[in-house]
Amino acid sequence: MLEVTAIGLATGGPLALKVLVDGMGQGHASTAWALGLVVAFILSWFGGGVLQAWRQGFSQNMLNRLNAVIVDEALTSVMPQLVGNRDGDSGRLLGVMERLPYSLQVIVEGLIWQIAPTLVQVLISLAIILSILKPLYVVILALTLLGFAISAWFGAVRQNTVSLEAGAAAGHVSETLGDVLRNARRVVLNGALSAERQLMAERFEAKRQAFRRMLTSQVLMALLQYGTAGLGLACLLTLGAYDVLAGRMTIGEFVLLQAYGFRLVLPLSGFGFVISQAAIALLTVREVLDLGRDEQAARIISTPPDGAAELVLRNVAFSYGPGLSGLHDVNVTLAPGSFNVIVGPNGSGKSTLAQVMAGLLEPTSGDVVISGVPLRTVPWDQRYRFMLYVPQTVTLLNRSLLANALYPPSGQSEADIAQLLAEWRFFDPAREIDFSLGVGEQGERLSGGQIQKLELARIAGVKVPAIILDESTSALDPASEADVIRTLRKGIRANTTLIMITHRKSVAENADQVLFMKNGTLLRAGRHEVLMQDSAAYARLWETLR
Repeated sequence: MLEVTAIGLATGGPLALKVLVDGMGQGHASTAWALGLVVAFILSWFGGGVLQAWRQGFSQNMLNRLNAVIVDEALTSVMPQLVGNRDGDSGRLLGVMERLPYSLQVIVEGLIWQIAPTLVQVLISLAIILSILKPLYVVILALTLLGFAISAWFGAVRQNTVSLEAGAAAGHVSETLGDVLRNARRVVLNGALSAERQLMAERFEAKRQAFRRMLTSQVLMALLQYGTAGLGLACLLTLGAYDVLAGRMTIGEFVLLQAYGFRLVLPLSGFGFVISQAAIALLTVREVLDLGRDEQAARIISTPPDGAAELVLRNVAFSYGPGLSGLHDVNVTLAPGSFNVIVGPNGSGKSTLAQVMAGLLEPTSGDVVISGVPLRTVPWDQRYRFMLYVPQTVTLLNRSLLANALYPPSGQSEADIAQLLAEWRFFDPAREIDFSLGVGEQGERLSGGQIQKLELARIAGVKVPAIILDESTSALDPASEADVIRTLRKGIRANTTLIMITHRKSVAENADQVLFMKNGTLLRAGRHEVLMQDSAAYARLWETLR
């Protein structure tokens, strides 16, 4: 309704001005009549501006809501995908989502609220001109507008390529800058700040060059558009002036022609920019909408087992790429509720096996089956109901100690967490734990051991069929590690199958089953004391780890 009113005001203003000028020229216009037409003309101009501002406020509110919905849906889908993406590109995704609000604005404010209403105004204006003046003027104005549209389209096609290059360059800047900021400690402490500054300078220079090409293209496009429009208007007004001098057109009709010409051409002059920006805006929106489209959406959600899970690995192999084999034909069964440890020398495939078990890495061949359910059939956002994976390097959210300790799906209370952390000597016994303490980005205000204790206290209350600890106690001293394992086994024995990577013989001695890895192959599986007697390689492992 707002746009209909705005179109009516835009097309009615020049008509009111034409009637006023002709009335005054013929000498029969009264003061009240002239004043009314002047007010009508001013209101058409003033009212159009007010309605445009009102519409922009309405549009902005709609855009904010739309942006929030799209980002929420994209995050819901893309976050699970990033879990298994070893080539993490969160910086690129951040850049795309940062450009989304502007892209939506270009589409809504430009394509929908600018181009479509202007085209309606063009049709109405041409109809009014045709009803008053001879068809030649309609033909000239229509050809002018058509020529302008063609030049805008031609420029937009050319602009599309350079706009894509500019968008990619901007994305590289966001990706690199985010990567550097997230790893500030690594950069500074390794003396690499100058190198990273040089890299950022190169990224910004590439962005500057890409945007220079884009802006140059825009200038050339504007010259083509304005040249086409200027030539058409010159012909239109020259012919109109000739007809006025010849008495075939009134001054009011000339004013009407001039007003419609400029009122239509000037808004159209922005079409080229809108079209050129719309190309990359549509690509940005499509990229965000496509983030979550993958084959997982069609998978059937399976019901997790009640209680501890049985894990079965059938002919599991994994490769990081040509010549980069990770696992070879692993076959093993982990009994429900059992405590299993994975041991082996560095580079033997322990973490690879743990990540394949957790579903973070998809096997090249074979299957990981949890209580009869192939893990590959379980969507990413549902795998936490089957298995929890705790990495060696735990990254905490930049929130309070308590917020991280109670992070879902933890079933602990603040009192439970406080008791565990006190037992595990999280702080000096004389120091009270302040759960409102902020942990900083990725937990930088805590030590490595404190981060691991906090994470292990969180999962101690989680009811899940299986838990994998990928060297998640590596920063703990032997006494603290023993306390943690004892607490976990006591609390989850009946409900959870526990898998743990370790380099400590004392942990292997207390395991129900030891998985001995070497060169990506599961050499042996069994109890520690049996392997010590039956496998010389296993016995040598503990000799080297002393």
